Amino acid sequence: MLDIQVIRDDPERVRNLAHAKNIDVPVDDILTLDQRRRDAIGQVETLRAERNEGSRLVGQTRDPAERSRVIGEMKGLGERIAALDARLRETEAQLHDLMLGIPNLPDPAVPIGPDAGSNEVVAVRGTVPDFAFEPKPHWELAEALGIIDFERGIKISGTRGFVMRGDGARLQRALVTWMLDVHTQRHGYSEVIPPQLVLGDML
Repeated sequence: MLDIQVIRDDPERVRNLAHAKNIDVPVDDILTLDQRRRDAIGQVETLRAERNEGSRLVGQTRDPAERSRVIGEMKGLGERIAALDARLRETEAQLHDLMLGIPNLPDPAVPIGPDAGSNEVVAVRGTVPDFAFEPKPHWELAEALGIIDFERGIKISGTRGFVMRGDGARLQRALVTWMLDVHTQRHGYSEVIPPQLVLGDML
């Protein structure tokens, strides 16, 4: 999730960069909710400070009538705090939902376009081989070899989904193992297996 401070500092930049990814983000709504959240936090903190002061006065006051008056005021403060807390939670939930819709901001050097066809070739390494036949694309070769099942993958996860099978699955597993070994044995990383069940906020 994008840091809210990035949006506060330069909302127009966030709007433009998200638009470059063909995503319209409700920057104005986010800033409104953010300000409402901060205002509510300030109000709650002020009321809690008043309630704390009231608690101190109750402990020091010997006059029963005055104690009763202060306790009554504190009860009213508690109700106002509870109402503000409820509104604050609602505002935070709305803000959180909108923030989840903001994509990672692209590097300014990334070309703007409607799809991957707008990508630019930055560098070419090696020589493109010249075949005496029409080479097949990787997806046709993978299906012919039975190592990728696109049809089943699309049923499971939608467009561009795929299921690795047989040698394809073994190759994938080998690449993951190789990558972990390289980084843990040569680059100082530690391998970690986190819990498979996580809290909703973590997701």
